[in-house]
Amino acid sequence: MSKDKKDEKDSMGKLEELFLKSRTIMLYGEINQKVAREFCTKIQLLAAESDDDINVFVNSPGGHVESGDSIHDMIKFVKPRVKVIGTGWVASAGALIYAAPPVEDRFSLPNTRYMLHQPSGGVGGQASDISIEA
Repeated sequence: MSKDKKDEKDSMGKLEELFLKSRTIMLYGEINQKVAREFCTKIQLLAAESDDDINVFVNSPGGHVESGDSIHDMIKFVKPRVKVIGTGWVASAGALIYAAPPVEDRFSLPNTRYMLHQPSGGVGGQASDISIEA
């Protein structure tokens, strides 16, 4: 790893540590299993530490639905009050996460854009299998 990359990684680690000390979780980018695991670990650690409020900033185009469900459920599960702040682009699974706390705990920065869409999916295979699935 180059010195610049190492310095950048060290800097991000220090920033993340400061955010966690202030009980803030930054949820940026595509939602996937890795992001969900990291988020759920952080929010559980903060919940175990104290019952003080937790702030979550969300800026996500969405991603893996079940990973978004996991984050959504964890926000609702922990004892501390969780305030979610939308920023940038909050779409799809990101919007599902944004909607987890009660409406009075949802906030939005001025230029945030939201996008909701109908769920989509598909089934493939032999006609008899598709008939059973339908």
